[in-house]
Amino acid sequence: MLTKFTKMILQMIAGANITSSLLLLLSCWSVYLVPENWPRLSLFGLTFPFFVIVNLLFLFWWLIFYIRYVWIPVVALLLSAPFIYDYAPVNLKSTPPEGALKVLTYNVAFFGGSEESKKKEENAILNYIVQSDADIVCLQEASGPVLSLLNEKMKQAGYYVPKVVDTGKELLEHSYFKMPVLSVEPIKYDSKTNGSVAYHLLYEGDTLLVINNHLESNRLTAEDKSMYKSMIFDPQKENMENGIRLLMRKMALASEIRSPQVDIIQKYIKRDRSSAVIVCGDFNDSPISYTCNRFGKNLVSSFVESGNGPGFSYNKDLFYVRIDHIFHSKNLKSYASQIDRSIKTSDHYPLITYIDKDKMGTKD
Repeated sequence: MLTKFTKMILQMIAGANITSSLLLLLSCWSVYLVPENWPRLSLFGLTFPFFVIVNLLFLFWWLIFYIRYVWIPVVALLLSAPFIYDYAPVNLKSTPPEGALKVLTYNVAFFGGSEESKKKEENAILNYIVQSDADIVCLQEASGPVLSLLNEKMKQAGYYVPKVVDTGKELLEHSYFKMPVLSVEPIKYDSKTNGSVAYHLLYEGDTLLVINNHLESNRLTAEDKSMYKSMIFDPQKENMENGIRLLMRKMALASEIRSPQVDIIQKYIKRDRSSAVIVCGDFNDSPISYTCNRFGKNLVSSFVESGNGPGFSYNKDLFYVRIDHIFHSKNLKSYASQIDRSIKTSDHYPLITYIDKDKMGTKD
């Protein structure tokens, strides 16, 4: 028999579990909120991994101490299962078929900064890209003296180096291909420094559309990131409240700007008549976000289809997130998607996947 005190404690714990379950479901539901209309509430998806862990802890708690209430976390976790899989997929190891396209997307962070850029020939990122032997290479934040040298080396390696398009600002999104480029076109939307470029490629008699994106950045300064780290290691109440308020304001503003960019790209894809589509780059959004949910309506995330685990692609300042993505049309299939952690020069890791070219046909 349970005492009244024990019952009260169990009910309080159950109440806390119900609250955490509702918050987990709210974080899932936030992907359907348009950030332009709900900028702060749409950020709730960032709490998703925290509430998954909390509900897993509750699950083990009830299994050990009072199994009657185990249904609370079980229901929450089952309802959020598709989102859990998007966040941390589990796939059997797959071998790319012979002739599959190797696709590489990489935010090179200006080739590692000014000191790295001065090295030119010794630049680790430059050598990594040239040696990758990828069929499609999409770079973001590519600028400086290393870029010119990279263009030369990629031409020597047999790549098509598309002309630089006029966007009214410095172009930081650059791509290289092992197949002919039919056209290059910037996708116009409001942004001071970010951008998207569409490439139409001739590939075995079909037209392949590749869109290289660097969607709106959160623009967190070094001071902001330092403050975030101090919040993690020294969570004083006043500093925590001020820090969260500042970070939310900046990230909400970026999210508000980013959502119409996503919508414009989606409209571009819908109008396009190419046989197949690959959309990649630095999205500055996690898998549980309006951005990835919007792209996932008509496209397939290569990492979800053939990757494993959370696949954190940002590697600095304790921000453990996967913000670099490759999506493709449903008539293509990806294999062996992975985050390559062998190079740490940039604040992003490269994302690599293989695309099965034999699936090309009608993109819808």
